[in-house]
Amino acid sequence: MSHFSLLSDLIDLDGKLEKDSTIDLDSRRQRDRRIGRSLQHDRNQPVAQIRAWLHEITVGDAPKNGPQGARLYHVLCVLLLVAGLLTGWGLASAALYYDGQQPINVVNAVLVLVLPQVLLLLVWLLTALPVRLPLFSQLGASLGFLNPGRLTGQLASLFIKGDDRGLALLWHPDNAAVLTPAARWLFSFWSQLFAFSFNIGLLMCTFFLVSSSDLAFVWSTTLTISDAAFQQLLTVFSAPWSTFLPEGVPSAELVSNSRYYRLDEGTLAGATATPQLAGELGKWWPFLIAAVTGYGLLPRLVTLAFSWYRFRHHLRRALCNLPGAPELLARMNSPLVSTLAAEPEQAFKMSANDGTVKQQAGQYALQCAVIDWAAACADEAAMTGLLAAMGIGVEAFYPAGGRQSTEADAALGRSLCRRSREGIGILVRAWEPPTLEFTDFLSALRRQCGDRKPVIVLLMGDADGVTASDRDTWQLMLSQLRDPDLHVEVIGKTA
Repeated sequence: MSHFSLLSDLIDLDGKLEKDSTIDLDSRRQRDRRIGRSLQHDRNQPVAQIRAWLHEITVGDAPKNGPQGARLYHVLCVLLLVAGLLTGWGLASAALYYDGQQPINVVNAVLVLVLPQVLLLLVWLLTALPVRLPLFSQLGASLGFLNPGRLTGQLASLFIKGDDRGLALLWHPDNAAVLTPAARWLFSFWSQLFAFSFNIGLLMCTFFLVSSSDLAFVWSTTLTISDAAFQQLLTVFSAPWSTFLPEGVPSAELVSNSRYYRLDEGTLAGATATPQLAGELGKWWPFLIAAVTGYGLLPRLVTLAFSWYRFRHHLRRALCNLPGAPELLARMNSPLVSTLAAEPEQAFKMSANDGTVKQQAGQYALQCAVIDWAAACADEAAMTGLLAAMGIGVEAFYPAGGRQSTEADAALGRSLCRRSREGIGILVRAWEPPTLEFTDFLSALRRQCGDRKPVIVLLMGDADGVTASDRDTWQLMLSQLRDPDLHVEVIGKTA
């Protein structure tokens, strides 16, 4: 699964979820549960489930924003490749320019072609740390105009028309909390793609010049440094490739023979006949090629692959965290379906013989251990009948919360996770909003159960039923737990 197809689906999913919010909730629940039943083999793979749902929901209505965004992404990648190749070729041509008069100073060549790349690589490593350092964050922001990735993002924004966010969805402020990590690694991927192709251009130009002309390399510096000290410095610099490419390490003889002085129209130590001297001075090119490869090309290949991996990783996370995506997963994986009353309900009565809510033919049968939170249930027999009408078979009622200790609640959670095979229900009073103690219990229950076991919070109202505001309060607060298998169901009617 490539990251550009993930990108296409992410763009389409954002548009589909936005349009989907205008559809009646009951219609969405029935539709998504129908689709979810056919995708239960991907229950533990939410990304696969969401992508399959998207493809199912868009059959006959082929989306265009996603493919257009992916095509723009491809075009920009090609532009970066070409720009990097041309820039690398141009810089190498300038740094290795030789007209037959003045030889090429290998010190200048290394300073121009290698040293800036090492410094930029260190900056990238510091900005890629999980903990953002304020100093380097400010430095990165101030040098943003030099970042090929961010410049490419600005270029992409020019192709966005009207309300179509397309590729710019990744850095749109509306979804910054969810998509900022993906945008950050997209810019990093683009930057490393440019840097990688830049080094390819450098090497291509260097090979071309070496093979098509007689380049003469020397070394020269105003600093007081002996030949032996300079050769030792080069040996340390060449350590990464000295084992498998000894030709790329300048010898002491080469260093001594190629030292250059500009007095008297240029002099070389131990200069002899011109052909012999030309052959001697040409031996620097393996060192230069190895330096560009070892400090430029290969590190950029690693950073390119790492940026690609992180970009793909955050695209997958964003698919499951877009506004509306967690609720979509909950609707697809919910073990419950809507039930229909044989006749309009008049009141919610705690009676075992109350037949106003009946089980629909083909409804799921789910055996659950039911946790009675803070003694919410006054009549277990009546509640068993009401839950049976919803398709929930009660294995047993277990007290938790209220006067129960935290240790007892934790022990109960561990016990139920081991014994209950299908699901766990938690009976609560709808008019009492969830407390911190309750949300902590839910989080601990999920950690203890481990797998994607459904946990159903059952809202019990008073004689007038559960109010819409109470139901919305519970759904809003529990949605912050981001658990796709945590469901909120109303017992009886909604007032």
